[in-house]
Amino acid sequence: MTEYRNISNILCTDILLELFQYFYVDELFNAFNDTIHYFPLLLKNGNVQLHVRHVDSHFRKHIMPNIERNNVISVRIQNMYQMAPVNLGEFNQVHFLVLHNVTELNWPDNFPKDLKYLTIYVRSKDRHKIFKKALILDNIKRLEFNSTFLHFHDCNETLVKPSTIKHLVFNSQRCFINYEFLLNNMPDLQSLKSSNTYYPHRTKTNLGIFNRLYTIDLDCKHIDIDVMILFIIDVSRYSLRQCRLINVNNSLSSYIADVLIS
Repeated sequence: MTEYRNISNILCTDILLELFQYFYVDELFNAFNDTIHYFPLLLKNGNVQLHVRHVDSHFRKHIMPNIERNNVISVRIQNMYQMAPVNLGEFNQVHFLVLHNVTELNWPDNFPKDLKYLTIYVRSKDRHKIFKKALILDNIKRLEFNSTFLHFHDCNETLVKPSTIKHLVFNSQRCFINYEFLLNNMPDLQSLKSSNTYYPHRTKTNLGIFNRLYTIDLDCKHIDIDVMILFIIDVSRYSLRQCRLINVNNSLSSYIADVLIS
């Protein structure tokens, strides 16, 4: 902290404004609010892009009233159960949002209207409901969905509106992908990535075709790579450009498929 205060005494305003962009907003207020005269005004006048990592009572009472909400471009909430009553919809310029420990009970009522990148860490028991809630958010381009166990039911279900998500990432200790559900609800899907994907080739045939799916990257368990390649080419034959499949149970090169399709 002492180092920050010494720096503020010797560096010009332009350099400080540049440095401010590399710290979280709570770090900035802890380091500079008592040492730089009219520090909140400096942030506002300099249009400093702000990153928030704690949406707690301290942020709501002491930081939020002193910042320009439209200058906040990213928010990370480490525990949704500890989040203060803050309307995320007020941060209209937030493009990147990370939510940890998400359940159906603490799912936010409002989201930034310009949100593009959403990362969620979900309790397994709420995975299906939260996944559907995330899919119907407006304007989301990339969704990273994290949970200990990912296995979605109601594969024939069609959501109230098609998802805008183009890039989908599943991170789990045990993941089962339901391609039928993705086909029904994600018409603009361009890339699919998953870890610990179990039996990815066991699915129905004649599901339909992904028209915009360019990239598939799957770390798999219990996979017949030849069968899986045939399946993937079948469901994305008009769009697929790159396919990467790895059988994590075997390190031999024969169990790694890296397919480039021109």
